[in-house]
Amino acid sequence: MKRKRQSNHNSSGKRGKPVRNRTHKFIAGLLSAIIPGLGHIYLRLYMRGLTFMMLVLLDLSALLYFSTIGIQINVPLLILLALFIPVIYFYNVFDVLQSADWVMMRRRRAVTHNSSDKPIPNERSAGEAMMVWERGISFGLLLIVGGSLLVLFFRKPRWFKELIAVYGGYTFAVLMIAGGLILFGREIWVMLRKKKI
Repeated sequence: MKRKRQSNHNSSGKRGKPVRNRTHKFIAGLLSAIIPGLGHIYLRLYMRGLTFMMLVLLDLSALLYFSTIGIQINVPLLILLALFIPVIYFYNVFDVLQSADWVMMRRRRAVTHNSSDKPIPNERSAGEAMMVWERGISFGLLLIVGGSLLVLFFRKPRWFKELIAVYGGYTFAVLMIAGGLILFGREIWVMLRKKKI
């Protein structure tokens, strides 16, 4: 009799785990839908969650700054900044749902291999490849640059206003060209590394 109860308890526990995983995924998605980045923090992906929060704050601050300063501003810039908000928001929800699957798969694998967070040797998943940037200096640079821009957007110094009025278009163009060159160089680097392997 006791064996039947234990086997029934074990079989019901096995059925309950997928529901719990779906519950975690639902909660993470719901939190990200309420506040971008909060679902990532719930999944213990702190840097990624803070990145989404910083991006939304920067976008809203830039939108408010450029719409309230007295210089004549380019209307397409305001439209572009306004369109970034839903893009960041929906990508945030998509990413937290994908990350939830990855986190749950990793936790299940850790339970089956009796190790808490040790990866399986010679195995690298797509989720780990996505999160490699969090280990470098890019997250720290994002916080420094983002925090500096937030201070400038809220303090509204006169020199910053004049800098934006005179060199804003050129600065934006140079930043886009630099970003494109960085992405282009990164893709070539990845292609060369794949050919060597």
